[in-house]
Formats: sequence, structure tokens, C-alpha cells
Amino acid sequence: MFSKRMKEDLVGILYILPFGIIWLIFSAWPTIYGFVISLYDWNPLKGSKFLGFGNYIYLFTHNRFWNSLFRTLEFAGIFIILTLLLALSFAFLLYFFPKSKTRTFSESFLFFPYLLNVSVIALIWKWLLDPDFGLITYYISSILGKAPRFLNSIFWAVPAIALASAWWLSGYRTTIFLTALETVPKELVESAKIDGAGTWIIMWKILFPLIRPQFLFSLVLTTISGFTALGQVMIMTDGGPGNASEVLALYLYRLGFQYFDMGKAAAAGSVLVVIMFVLTLVGMKILGLGGEIE
Repeated sequence: MFSKRMKEDLVGILYILPFGIIWLIFSAWPTIYGFVISLYDWNPLKGSKFLGFGNYIYLFTHNRFWNSLFRTLEFAGIFIILTLLLALSFAFLLYFFPKSKTRTFSESFLFFPYLLNVSVIALIWKWLLDPDFGLITYYISSILGKAPRFLNSIFWAVPAIALASAWWLSGYRTTIFLTALETVPKELVESAKIDGAGTWIIMWKILFPLIRPQFLFSLVLTTISGFTALGQVMIMTDGGPGNASEVLALYLYRLGFQYFDMGKAAAAGSVLVVIMFVLTLVGMKILGLGGEIE
């Protein structure tokens, strides 16, 4: 009745069906419903009023939205680059020294922050960067004579939160990269060494191209984390000083849960979704994985 190909397709569909249903209910539908809310002056108790793109026009004509968007791009740019660079560096380091006695300890030490809650991470770094008794500010003051007031500075607030976030999440990316590197046939690396290739060439010309799918996966995860950062920002600076570290997720939160303007909050969320979607497509294009993903 069914051809072999049709049976294989049916089995494949049945395998992904449970996840597909959960994804539709908890990810796709909330995103679509959020966009619908963004078109209304949403008030479920008194009745909602259709505004079309009025909420978007409001956002795009207010400086606070543009400030939060700029801060989000600043935070995401620093965070994504820092996280992936740290993760790649540690992964290559562990890959090239597989028999090191400290390898197990190093892997555990790098992965441990990922197990902590965002509140714990934010409080640790808030303490480390405290201008009066923070360890980091103390040692910087000892060396340079004076340390910046990181979390009270318009210039340093966003980079400081990005650094804390990168320390928190880079360990998981390191594990992904290291696992991918260990699947690369050893013969390829040994052949390259015999041909005279140095470590740098082996890393970027042989190993990195072979782990590009895992790099894309980490890039997408890190991009989402970068554009949706909220907890660490609220605890470390609460968007301050002034609005110097008020990222888009925090602005969205305040619109929705402090000013109870769900329509504008949903519009800000929809803008965030579009930005992440576009950046993901750009990442796929740059890494040349369009065909492999399909």
C-alpha cells in the first residue's frame, strides 16, 4: 500500500510529532498571539481597541525605544563575540592537551557557572565589581591606582554585564565545541602535521570548518541569549545609571508589567523576534550552512 520511501517519511514525521506539537503550543502560538496583541490597545477587561501598527509607530518615534535597542545591540555584540571566542579558545585548548592532568578539573570549572541560576551569577558579579569592596575593583585599583565604577558608569555598565553573562554561558558552548572536535578523525590532524601545518592552520583550516554546524547552533543559542537578557540586567544595574543599560527586554518588561501597556510591550517583543530571526539567517548565510540545514 505504501512505498518504502513513504513509510520512512511517515516514521520520520511520527518521531518529530511530539516535539512539533509542544513547539507549536509553547513557542509558535505565543509568538503569533503576541503579534496579534501588538496590533491592539490590549485590555481584556474593558475591551481591546484595534490600532493597526499604531504601537509600532509609537515605539519608532520614541527615544527610549531607540536607546533600549541600541543598548541591546551593544550588549549582544559584546556578549556574542566574547562568549564564542572564550568557548572556542577553551575548546581548542582542551582538544590540543587531551592528556593534561588538570583536564577534568578544567572542564568542570568551565561548565560549573552554567549550572548556576542567573540571580546567583548577577549577585556574584555585582559583588566582584562593587566600587567599595569588590575583588576586581580592588585589584585594578592596586595596579592602576583607580578602578572605574563599572556598574555606575554609562560607558562600563553594559560591557560589565556582558562579561558576567559570557562567563556564565561560555562553558556550555565549550562543551559543544569540544564534543564536536573530538568527532573529527585524528588521521586528518596527523596528516596535516606530517605535511608541516602548524597549530593555527590546523585550527582554522581543518578543525573549524568541520565544526561549523555546531558553531551555528551555538551562535543561534548565544544570539537568543544576548537579545533576551533580562535577569542579570535587572539585578546588576536595573537599567541604570539612568537608562544607560536598559536593554530591549527590560524596556519590554517595564511596558508590560509596570505600565500595563501590553500592546506596546508585545510590539517591542515582535521587533525583538524579527531581529533575532534576521540575524540567524545572516549567520546561516555567512557560515554557508543553508543547504546542510535544509
